[in-house]
Amino acid sequence: MAIAKMQKFSLLTFYEQKEAVLSQLQDFQGVELLASEKYYATEETTGVLAPVREEQAEELENQFGQVNWSLNFIEEYVPKQSMLAKLRQPIKQYTIQELAHVAHTYPWQDLCQTLRKHDKRLRLIDQEKRDILAQEAELSIWQYFKERPSVLNELKKAGGQLGMIPNTEIDAFLQESEKMPLLYVETIYQSQSTAYVLVLFHKDIKNKANTLLKKAAFEQYIYPYDGMPEEDLAALKNKSQILLDEENAIKATLEAMVSEQEQLNIVAEYLDGAIKRAKSNGLLLRSAHAVSISGWIPVDAAKSLEARIQKGAAGNYYLEYQDVMEKEIADVPILLENTSWIKPFEGLVRMYSLPQYDELDPTPFMAPFYMVAFGMMVADFGYGLLLFLATLIGKKVFHLSKGLAENLTLFQLCSIPTIIWGLIYGNFFGFEFSFQLLSAQDDVNQILVLSVIFGYIQIMFGLALKFYVLWKKKDQKLQALFQAGSWMVFLVSVVFVALGMLLFPDTPMQTIGLFLLAASLLAVVVGGSFEGNTLVGKIGSGLYGLMDVTNYVGDLISYTRLMALGVAGGSIASAFNLIISYLPVPARFTVGILLFVALHGLNIFLSYLSAYVHGIRLQYLEYFGKFFTGGGRAFDPFKSNEKYVEVISEHEIQEEKNGKLD
Repeated sequence: MAIAKMQKFSLLTFYEQKEAVLSQLQDFQGVELLASEKYYATEETTGVLAPVREEQAEELENQFGQVNWSLNFIEEYVPKQSMLAKLRQPIKQYTIQELAHVAHTYPWQDLCQTLRKHDKRLRLIDQEKRDILAQEAELSIWQYFKERPSVLNELKKAGGQLGMIPNTEIDAFLQESEKMPLLYVETIYQSQSTAYVLVLFHKDIKNKANTLLKKAAFEQYIYPYDGMPEEDLAALKNKSQILLDEENAIKATLEAMVSEQEQLNIVAEYLDGAIKRAKSNGLLLRSAHAVSISGWIPVDAAKSLEARIQKGAAGNYYLEYQDVMEKEIADVPILLENTSWIKPFEGLVRMYSLPQYDELDPTPFMAPFYMVAFGMMVADFGYGLLLFLATLIGKKVFHLSKGLAENLTLFQLCSIPTIIWGLIYGNFFGFEFSFQLLSAQDDVNQILVLSVIFGYIQIMFGLALKFYVLWKKKDQKLQALFQAGSWMVFLVSVVFVALGMLLFPDTPMQTIGLFLLAASLLAVVVGGSFEGNTLVGKIGSGLYGLMDVTNYVGDLISYTRLMALGVAGGSIASAFNLIISYLPVPARFTVGILLFVALHGLNIFLSYLSAYVHGIRLQYLEYFGKFFTGGGRAFDPFKSNEKYVEVISEHEIQEEKNGKLD
């Protein structure tokens, strides 16, 4: 239960074995590559080792771009599984060797080209459908003209035109046209704004007819086909149907590419890992025949690393280690190592910040307090039991990723103190047991005091951790005494004073408490003076340190939320039950059951959400601030990104086959 002890390593091997070694390191998944220039002193490498040029990275990125585009394209058509269906399926795992085999044997380039063709054809079909739709809109108007419009161009002694006249002008135009005996007008179709007309006139009155048409804002329509509009419209609809059938056939083909999508995911993961290996060349140094590979590795994994290097370099290598130096502490990657029931809480710590290498891992010191606080804020036996069973069934029935499994374990662990506090409060879905150690209705003051006592214990524990962290540093033992120990004495003295005033008035306890209180505040001033550089600065810093008294009071008050949320959740649940009890008996066992499930479901959601958020807040603000600085950098292992498929070490698969894994 600590931060993994790290060390640097440097590997020298023949340059031609570089790819084999990098593949082994990537499959190992347990090292973080480090720029070799940072491992060696400058004078050790000048004129001997030079940076390695990135090889094939651009080509691999182009290939990856093709595959990634194909996946994005095919994802639009392949049916998506529901979340439950995905969780019911076992998670497929692949080794780097299996990824490479698929990438080198599966014809993914041909598939990408085929998908490009399908995409191009679908785009063309879409454009053709748009054009046909526009043409259909035109022909749907002129379909009532039962002749070939091209016949108008064949007239010798007469002229004919098809066109549009605004409705505002059509009446006046028709009246004027009746006065011209050699002019014929027929309305083919009329919309809300426009009249579509056929105009025939003798050539002798062509100029008069054109003047009249111009006056009526006539706009001539040039018919684009040779046949009758009705027949041409039918032909367009038939063409549109052919395009639609072709489009559906292509989409059906794409929808059936489930296995192809899976293969492309494997290829994408391989190429992503290959790009990472290619770009790692920028961290290496080389000579004419040798290459230097450096990195970070947990001390406990050194033997496994050597076995991997032995396999990749075939025994032709030189490996050395360096311990972490004082000046490197800020750059050391952080890898947390905790037991199975503590590990789920690491995510909460990461949300705040990882510890620095010379700090304590706060996870094991936070987990118990978080669990107790979570349970106290929900405090319902039924709610806790429901959460425990739901998470248990979820872990047994579904195939979960590591992250999701850890989140379920987190809530499963928190359900246990929820059940315990539910028994203490005697709550079961808002109903009260016949036995109650504390009543959320009648013992609010006792619960309030209990919440503050819980906060007092956690704050004292945080100060004890701060004392330990400072004390183990050789040059900060005085800070441990005056900056952590003084506040611990202050909190103890407050308890002495309170007990002396309330419970033991005839004893010297209050006097002892006041003496300790004065001594602790004096120590606080002394501890604060360490922050100043000048005499005035030291005095000012020391006196300013007394302002933290209000912070500690505020911290203790913050823990009253444990009482507030627990009592509120129970009261809301009781209110829901009371509402349902007012229903008539028949409705109580019909609609009432639905209301019970819906209302308590809402209360469960709000209770757990509040407990989750406020529990985190108590840890981050009231607890971590006492001993935890943070700012550490996460260990970034040289491995596949696992964006597309889950990649597992070949060694782990072998162990699983041998039955060595739990």
